[in-house]
Amino acid sequence: MKALVGLLAIGFLAAMVFSWVFELTPDGLKRDSDVEVTQSIALETARRMDRMLLVVMALGLSYFAVDKFVLAPGRAAGTSAPVAAATTPTTLEAASTLAPAAARGIAVLPFDNLSPDPDNAFFAGGIHEEVLTRLSRIDDLRVISRTSMENIAREHLPLPEIGRRLGVSHVLEGSVRRAGNQVRITAQLIEAASDKHIWAENYDRPLDDVFAIQSEIALAIAGQLEIALNPALQGALAQRYTNNAQAYDLYLRAIAERRMQRYANGFRAMIALLEPATKMDANFLQARVVLVEAYGRMVWYRADSDGAFELKARALVADIERRWPDTTESRMARAQFDYTVTQDFSAALAQFQVIEAERPNDAMVVSYLGASLRRLDRFAEQLIAARRAALLDPETQIAQAELLVALISNGLADEAIALAEQNVQRWPELPMSHFELAALKLELRGERAPLLALSNLDLDDALSLQLALHAAARFADGDIDGAVAALDTGRKTLSGWDANWLLAAQAELLRLAGRDIEARPLAQAAFAAVQRLMQDERAISEDFQIRRFAQAAWMAALADEPQAARALAAKALAARGSALKFQSAGATALSRMQRWLGNPDAAWDTLKPLAGHPISMPDGRLLGLKPYYDALYGESAGYRAYMAALEARP
Repeated sequence: MKALVGLLAIGFLAAMVFSWVFELTPDGLKRDSDVEVTQSIALETARRMDRMLLVVMALGLSYFAVDKFVLAPGRAAGTSAPVAAATTPTTLEAASTLAPAAARGIAVLPFDNLSPDPDNAFFAGGIHEEVLTRLSRIDDLRVISRTSMENIAREHLPLPEIGRRLGVSHVLEGSVRRAGNQVRITAQLIEAASDKHIWAENYDRPLDDVFAIQSEIALAIAGQLEIALNPALQGALAQRYTNNAQAYDLYLRAIAERRMQRYANGFRAMIALLEPATKMDANFLQARVVLVEAYGRMVWYRADSDGAFELKARALVADIERRWPDTTESRMARAQFDYTVTQDFSAALAQFQVIEAERPNDAMVVSYLGASLRRLDRFAEQLIAARRAALLDPETQIAQAELLVALISNGLADEAIALAEQNVQRWPELPMSHFELAALKLELRGERAPLLALSNLDLDDALSLQLALHAAARFADGDIDGAVAALDTGRKTLSGWDANWLLAAQAELLRLAGRDIEARPLAQAAFAAVQRLMQDERAISEDFQIRRFAQAAWMAALADEPQAARALAAKALAARGSALKFQSAGATALSRMQRWLGNPDAAWDTLKPLAGHPISMPDGRLLGLKPYYDALYGESAGYRAYMAALEARP
């Protein structure tokens, strides 16, 4: 088309010059200067041209009016629907189908490590993540998360299939070769649908020039996709983290450690890498922000018995805010601290909302935003965030689990079960996929059999409350020993408070079965252990205080310590919590405390406000585990009336 337009333009110029020099007469072509004025037809030709131009102008104006006021509204209506559907899909499958309506999306495959030293795999992974981080700042570009890309890369799919499955227009491939103080990075941008290479570049630079390479790749992609970048964004993409190559190495190793999901142990390893990195370069802001996250997670996982990590986090956040005020990194440090240390989810949410506007395609930020909304019981907004996170991180179970919770919280039971079934098909090797589906069928449909069909393998890495649900299903089925043994699965892998909570849960099951002699030593051991833990622990947030004091009160009642139970219950009630998760955990524990203190009606009255809530106490759970709940609350007239009404429903 460009060649054709060029030829026409050349021909037009030639025709214009020819018409100025010659005139067509009855005797043939003559030079204009050789024609008598009385014989010239130029005047008549000019009149005809004037009339022709007027007609053409009238037609052009008519076409413009029709296009503007008749055709354009129809085109807008036709294109707006897919975009709207893509931002609020009804299922993940629908989201994948409609995602291409967001015309510019990119999937960055993990960079191949071509270094002679295999240990440099962390370096290639770090370059991959940093390129993604820079791209995620571009508002008009949907960027698939690193976790999803690592998962999908294992399937070795053709690039057109990757584009279709992820709903992106382009795929970026690359490799990293590091040798001594030199680094060679290759990158090539491919149009997913056609598998056509549209841009490629090799970068051979000194190691300390790696940030410039990352920036140049991001800018080149924006240019190829015709995305306009304002000066501020161009500056952000060109940001240099540190001038210290050794500090950057430690930072990349810490980022790799974070991806291994080893909970407190993993964050402890990150701290061992990040603390020296920040000492080597006191201006290494990104490393300092990740160090705040690592300190905060040690508090979150209750691995900070003396409060040292909290003190370090608090001091580091204050220093970041003083030295780098009003920056995305400063806000991220504060948000991480508010979320993990003080558990002030309202404050964390306010920060994450600002960060999201600055980094709209950062899957981690969107995930934190949704988690904050969930803990504040803002479920409709949480669903929007969860859907967005699933679009940015479509190939990970974590994102799908968050979407499941959001669907349940908003009463979308059929969609939740359909998504859980899809997750089992996608990740049959992951135990939690099977557990989530079984739990949903219980809580949404009252089906107990799927939970009973789970094997010990399906309960690997299960949380204490998940194990308790499985144990309750076995109890309801009459398998008391199997129920007690199911809780042993968690006691072998969990420690601290959670392990003793499971010990008390075993004691409760035995007492419900009338086996008090076996239950008593377990209950006493659990209560004694949590008393020591509460004495050793520093102050914790009010949300956690509700749960801790209430659960300790329940354990005291189980251990036949009524005075201690009432004192601890008073402390639980004095603490004000905001998130339903903590309120429901506290209410459940206080309800059971009343049960073992011999107050069945008070026990049910404490639990009743949660009955029917889609997360805390869904009706399906009450019906599916009725023999278990009968043993707990059957002496309460209020409970019997509620269950009778449930069973009478069509």
